[in-house]
Amino acid sequence: MIRHHGEADGGEMPAASDTLARRGRLFFIIACAVMALMAATAALQILLLLFRVGDHAGMMNGGFSFLVTLEERTEAPAGFMAISRYAIWQSTLAAGVLTLRLIPGLVILSGLIGLFRLHAQRLIFTARNEALLRRIAWALIAYAVVPLITHATLYFAGMSPVAVKLELRQLDAAVLGILLFAFVNVVAFGSEIERDRAGFF
Repeated sequence: MIRHHGEADGGEMPAASDTLARRGRLFFIIACAVMALMAATAALQILLLLFRVGDHAGMMNGGFSFLVTLEERTEAPAGFMAISRYAIWQSTLAAGVLTLRLIPGLVILSGLIGLFRLHAQRLIFTARNEALLRRIAWALIAYAVVPLITHATLYFAGMSPVAVKLELRQLDAAVLGILLFAFVNVVAFGSEIERDRAGFF
């Protein structure tokens, strides 16, 4: 039998999937831009806590709060506690806790970048796709669980009035992570079919 151009081992799609490749390249660029913006924002927030910039970083309602104002003299909102009013060990702990909170989001974005890069290469049903999807699913579960740990840490450090704070987005992330694990099984099945077909041809 004749093997058509583009049906390479590892799940490469036929040449007719140029639209998928173009969209993959577009989404790859967008995801890279979002990743760079999120990483820069995260680094800035962590540095504000580490260097105790009290006018712009602090705690409010049991969570982190960052004030961005164009005016020099602006009153802080009610309940805002500047990070400079805490002890150095507390502000250092807060920076570490914030880093832990931001890691799952960065992992999700990096996984999406990898997926879009593969799509741009017309690679869909591959072992690499399975691994990236599993990484994203675990990161979504972590996104739901990590805030429970960080809120408890801030509470015992005397920086939050509540030990447990559950938000709807955490439940959404947990459900989405579970659904993604189920979708990974579909991709794994497709990968097996592609490998069998590649061996047959």
